[in-house]
Amino acid sequence: MASFRKRKKKDGTDVVYAQIRIKKQGNVVFSESEAFEGRNAQRDAELWANVRESEIKRRLDSGKSLVQLSVAEGMSRYLAEHENAPNPLGKTKHNTMLLMSKEAMLGEVALSEIKAADLLLYFRKRYHEDGAAAATVMQDASYIRVLAKYARVAWSIPIDLQEIDDAVDLGGKMGVIDRSTQRTRRPTLDEVKAICSYSGRTKTGRGCNTKHVTPLEDVVLFAIFSTRRLGEICRMEWNDVDFEEGTVEIKDMKHPRKKKGNNVILHLPGRALEIIKRQPRAENEPRIFPYHERTIGTAYQRACKFADIEDLTFHDLRHEGVSHLFELGYSIPQVSMISGHRSWANLSRYTHLGKLDKFDKYDGFEFVNGLGEAGLVKPT
Repeated sequence: MASFRKRKKKDGTDVVYAQIRIKKQGNVVFSESEAFEGRNAQRDAELWANVRESEIKRRLDSGKSLVQLSVAEGMSRYLAEHENAPNPLGKTKHNTMLLMSKEAMLGEVALSEIKAADLLLYFRKRYHEDGAAAATVMQDASYIRVLAKYARVAWSIPIDLQEIDDAVDLGGKMGVIDRSTQRTRRPTLDEVKAICSYSGRTKTGRGCNTKHVTPLEDVVLFAIFSTRRLGEICRMEWNDVDFEEGTVEIKDMKHPRKKKGNNVILHLPGRALEIIKRQPRAENEPRIFPYHERTIGTAYQRACKFADIEDLTFHDLRHEGVSHLFELGYSIPQVSMISGHRSWANLSRYTHLGKLDKFDKYDGFEFVNGLGEAGLVKPT
């Protein structure tokens, strides 16, 4: 049965979200949602839900429904079957597969009849028409393969995985598919200064719609000195930090397979600890940096744009922090106990030293005054 949720946009436009869920023997076997805007949003949502629900039920009741599932419909079913799984899907995987479930071209390709030619057309469309980067197309291809392997086992759909591999191979030779390039970008001290000095104003002198209260300076410096990711920073709680030992427990740390419960205790350099200590404690707020990840990300992008800083992502600050630790003379095992990297192969891609000799890049940097010396509170 369909459900509907209504809200208003800032401009007063009504938006109705329609969701259909179909269950078999108590289990959700299909889930799909769609948004409708305008004066007739409710009517359009109900019409879509009735037609779409009837269509899917006919497919599921036909006896041949699974074999006839399209790649797009397979994505929807895959998401539905993993909705309440003990190991939930990661945000990137979920959102990407959700978008692919609405892709018209994939809606015309049956899972049981996947051909390299069909997939190659989709890859080329993504690259040339949608403007997706080659690495993004590679991600799409990997999720199609994940779906195909799952469908072979869970739904007994005969799928030739070689067709997917052939499409990826040829797409790579054509340049529409490629692995993500390893970034080497590090911020200069002038760029860090510009970001930390950002007041929330535009180049015309006008302010943002809301008062700029995001502590961008502290978050940026903490990201560098702790080497933590933005999501980890926004999740950190006061109870996670052991000030005496100079450690922090990072919950649900990024892992290629384990999405939840991957909690790791890592060391914090002294400057990172000092930044934590100067954060105000809000009542009934356990987090150290009580801000939404998107809020920090938006403020960071505005700061870079205001200062004409190009091609510097927030994740590059982690890169900067790891390289800074090596410049301080720390060994590979010591750096890994701060950054959380599991192997030298993973750690090496972040290492681009400014000098071969030991040195502190931030020695004398005005925004670091009062944070103490570089290094760990306790030796590892």
